[in-house]
Amino acid sequence: MEIILIISILSIIIISILMNTSVKKLEKIALDEQLNQISDKYPSNTEICKTILKKLKNEKVKIEENKASESTMYIALQDKISIGNTHKSFTRIQTMAHECLHSIQERKLLICNFIFSNIYLFYFVIMVILLVFKIIQNKMLFLNIFLIISFIYYVVKIYLENDAMIKAEYLAKEYIEEQKITTKEENAKLITGFKELNKGCIKATNCNIFINIMIKVVIFSILSLIF
Repeated sequence: MEIILIISILSIIIISILMNTSVKKLEKIALDEQLNQISDKYPSNTEICKTILKKLKNEKVKIEENKASESTMYIALQDKISIGNTHKSFTRIQTMAHECLHSIQERKLLICNFIFSNIYLFYFVIMVILLVFKIIQNKMLFLNIFLIISFIYYVVKIYLENDAMIKAEYLAKEYIEEQKITTKEENAKLITGFKELNKGCIKATNCNIFINIMIKVVIFSILSLIF
């Protein structure tokens, strides 16, 4: 188990270095005052969603605003986009495009993502509880099963997120150009902002999902050495 622990920690360090994503840099781009002032000219998040969904020919999706939440997400089981507090950032346009794109992704993959996300978390909690109470006899077997579940979860999650993130940049660009609310110069600034942010967010998302899995492996390995 010591070897697993060392490899897991090294994997986290290596991936963090290779991805080299700065949260402060991403926040600085997202909170750019000039870009946010330009995006203020656009309609509400709900209206942006409706327009983009119409463009995607998927108007059956429900839209709900919840400003008490910090998260904006597409909920596959309810076929609903839940819009959280976007803090009036210019990124809200691309975020709405991102969630609208999730709504037209293959349904079996969306349901698979939901199922494995929950199995992945539930199995880890149960595994830790059984370990702490010394019920687990074969620790490596449980860890291997967790890694297989995590791998399926990772592959499906990354595919869905990368697909939506990459396409969202271009869909947001099409939206602002078609709406003709802002000038060509302002459009160019927004599009540049989308590109810069997307570049960092794609790396950060891939990196964070992998690191979250490896952190759980580290936790299990440490507990295995203790118990």
